[in-house]
Amino acid sequence: MLRLNTNYIQTLYKAFCNRHNGLLVVVTLALFFLSGCLDEKQPMGVSTHPENWSVAGSADFHGTAILTKSFSQESCQSCHGESYDGGSSKVSCYSAGCHAVYPHPGGFADGSSESFHSKFIAEELKWDINSCQSCHGSDYAGEGTPEKNCLSCHSAPDGPENCSSCHGDANSAAPPKDLSGNTSTSVVTVGAHQAHLNGSKWSTFQAGNCFTCHNQTLVYNTAGHIDDSPHSEVVFNNLASSVGTDATTWERMDASCSNVYCHGGFEFKKADSEYPWAYTEDAMRGNNPRMIWNAVGTGQALCGSCHGLPPQGHIPAATCEGCHSSVVDANFNIINKYLHINGKIDVY
Repeated sequence: MLRLNTNYIQTLYKAFCNRHNGLLVVVTLALFFLSGCLDEKQPMGVSTHPENWSVAGSADFHGTAILTKSFSQESCQSCHGESYDGGSSKVSCYSAGCHAVYPHPGGFADGSSESFHSKFIAEELKWDINSCQSCHGSDYAGEGTPEKNCLSCHSAPDGPENCSSCHGDANSAAPPKDLSGNTSTSVVTVGAHQAHLNGSKWSTFQAGNCFTCHNQTLVYNTAGHIDDSPHSEVVFNNLASSVGTDATTWERMDASCSNVYCHGGFEFKKADSEYPWAYTEDAMRGNNPRMIWNAVGTGQALCGSCHGLPPQGHIPAATCEGCHSSVVDANFNIINKYLHINGKIDVY
């Protein structure tokens, strides 16, 4: 049997190491680094965009970058696709929850186009234009970019948030037009708005005041103004229901109002009056007719339609001027509209 001399072998190994020490170090290091490649590693995550790229108001917001031309729409397309529907990034500018349409389609600023922005805002945004501020600025002035300045067209006070941007016109915020552009009084969303607000022949007490029948809206985003309800809420104030015999109501199905003080839904009690001698019953009552909102010009508001001449429960009288000479003349013409339909009986 061949027996190895271990001492001799150790001597040879030491001599090799001393002679090839540099080579041994290189080989050892190479094996060390290569062994790391055998382990499965996760790729390092590198954000494509700055941290606040999607935060409106941030210096890094992408809307600002595009408006100031420091970032191009073509750059967006390189990852999000030519139609911004995902592309290689698999992130759609639409389904991500930010843009319903981006960029704006052709004709967005053309009033004669099917793509005009009012239609889009009505159908897609439900008239809530706050999201427009992310690119057009909180004041809609385009953040210094003229072609993005909404105030170029929306020049009325408050710009796009002016009431007449959505309904009414430059003279009045009340329809016509309604939210769909209708102007006929036969349409329920137009109806008798102007007849109630233009200082008609009967009274000026509520002329120009929307809040007799609607909640007070002081600013565009007042709670309940732009919301999910399909129609404007009718909420009668104290004048409309002040001395009514029953609850004042609005029925949209047949466009009717009932028990409205302004249209004879009143009851003035003898026991509460300073002039009990003028009563023939326990109260003076109006005719309280059911008013059809979109039947403008059909005689619903003629003199004597809301209360008799004189009212029920009133002593007989040929004219009104005997006791109400500051309100009406001998021919039943209202001569002081501030004293008519004002919630009380004026005797002068």
